[in-house]
Amino acid sequence: MGNLGSAIDETLALDSDELGAELGPMLIELRRDIDRLEAGWTRLLRGFDRSGHWADDGALSTKAWLRHRCRLAPGTANEKVTVARRLADLPATEAAFEEGDISYAHVRVIAKATGDARPASADRIDPILADAARQLDPLRLRTAAEHWRHAVEPEVFLEVAEDAFQARRFHISETFEGRHAVDGEFDPEGGATIATAVHAAETTSKDDPRSPAQRRADALVAIARSYLDRRVAQTTGGERPHLNVSVDLATLEGRAGAKAATLAWSEQPISGEAARRLACDAGVSRIITDGKSEPLDVGRRTRVVPAPLRRAVIARDQHCMEVGCDRPPEWCDVHHIVHWLDGGPTELSNLELRCHPHHRDEHEGRRRDRSPP
Repeated sequence: MGNLGSAIDETLALDSDELGAELGPMLIELRRDIDRLEAGWTRLLRGFDRSGHWADDGALSTKAWLRHRCRLAPGTANEKVTVARRLADLPATEAAFEEGDISYAHVRVIAKATGDARPASADRIDPILADAARQLDPLRLRTAAEHWRHAVEPEVFLEVAEDAFQARRFHISETFEGRHAVDGEFDPEGGATIATAVHAAETTSKDDPRSPAQRRADALVAIARSYLDRRVAQTTGGERPHLNVSVDLATLEGRAGAKAATLAWSEQPISGEAARRLACDAGVSRIITDGKSEPLDVGRRTRVVPAPLRRAVIARDQHCMEVGCDRPPEWCDVHHIVHWLDGGPTELSNLELRCHPHHRDEHEGRRRDRSPP
């Protein structure tokens, strides 16, 4: 092991700028050596697991020993032990691993693919997948392994697919700062459906300042807005789901000292300018209250931009009117160029289509531009 340490020291001392054309072949050779070392470590781990010496340190299992002594995360420790044990029944895969022909990532794919296969099936597929791993990256190898599973053990394939479907989950929660965190996991079909919809709703241009993650976030919001706007959702209490915002007249008018508007769903404060943006193309209900906010009168809801006028705006503009943006009408709001609160008329000459990101820029973005430094 001393020679190994010396070799590592020599590698760490190398200067990539001085290697020139030798750097590429050296990286390939080092990668192969790293894979071989990983193979040796995995084989020794299997022997250590069988020996029970992990108990000498007071550990309750090999996984617990790895977590404590090798400082591995619980999931990683569990995976390392599982793969090491599985390799005992995959001689062709282990041989390719020890030769440096395949990586640990390949081995992990093969171990998982054969983990619940019948012994006879695993014996047949071991050399086939080991050879495929020499030609494919781990993701393509996983696809090949899934095709094998479907061809040889279709009932197992169905069980795995059902497990993936039953494991589906989606969480959306409000953070302390009023933002919303989203987390989820979907089966292949559900995930592909969501990804297809998000990518279809994504728009960009050469001057788009948004990151790819921001474009995907905007696309998901646009999909949700489109669903609600199409009025296909089930009604609750006689009304279709929609975004409710409570805002004082002083806030809408931009008076100094006015309090923030409030999203009714989470009671999260939002800026008055955001409320003005939402009021550009929304149903508005007037509620008159006394000083204690007790409702005294509730007016009839009015639609700021009636449907016929909205159709006229769509027929004229065809898409978002921001320069370089061609987002279609179904992803757009009708924006008052001069807001109706400022006396702007709700007529064709004072309206234009704005997609949600550019509508936000028109309100909150322009307001930031006008703010003093």
